[in-house]
Amino acid sequence: MDYKKVYTESYFSGKNSFFYSSGYGRFQKLYVRNLFRPIKPYLKELKQGKVLDVGCAYGFMLKKFPNSFEQFGVDISEHAIAEAKKRVPGATLHVAGAEDELPFPENFFDVVICNDVIEHLEKPKTALENIRRVLKKDEILYLNTPNLNWLRKKVFAYADMKEHHISLLPRKALSDLLSEVGFDIVDHWTYTNSVLSSFIRFRSNSGVKSAFICKKP
Repeated sequence: MDYKKVYTESYFSGKNSFFYSSGYGRFQKLYVRNLFRPIKPYLKELKQGKVLDVGCAYGFMLKKFPNSFEQFGVDISEHAIAEAKKRVPGATLHVAGAEDELPFPENFFDVVICNDVIEHLEKPKTALENIRRVLKKDEILYLNTPNLNWLRKKVFAYADMKEHHISLLPRKALSDLLSEVGFDIVDHWTYTNSVLSSFIRFRSNSGVKSAFICKKP
């Protein structure tokens, strides 16, 4: 799949997207606020460092990080990176794919976040290996992706097709993949996160999204 032809301005404007039918930026403040909350305790412990957002889109998650963090982002979409540069002018941003070698040295980042990305990829394992290479030892990966459970299959089948979700994984399969790549899983949960409601977290498999906090041993 030619990602650059899929994730254009038309996708982010909602013309070629299900979830962004009103435009990507319209409800992102509420959605990102909920998404950012689980990683905040880890940032208090770390206090400062370098953070990379893989699939940063418009840079909304990077904006949530304290000023004590140097901010970096990559996205395959030239349009998204152009928009991110407007919103996070102090960040270092590159047009780059998660499946390609990331343009950073090994053991460079204290935090890597990867939200709503790997489901779009033909080779999610390669992306995770690339992330592991640039993450420092004992530091944090925060990963979110759809959870392919019964509810997801029944309710979101059309939406996932429209969104080009070609690598949907059940939570257990993603857990196994993270371990295979070489991550230690610190915490994990499923959740729902509607732009019109609160973040609802489950310890069971009930949520339609999966989240993992991992460390590189």
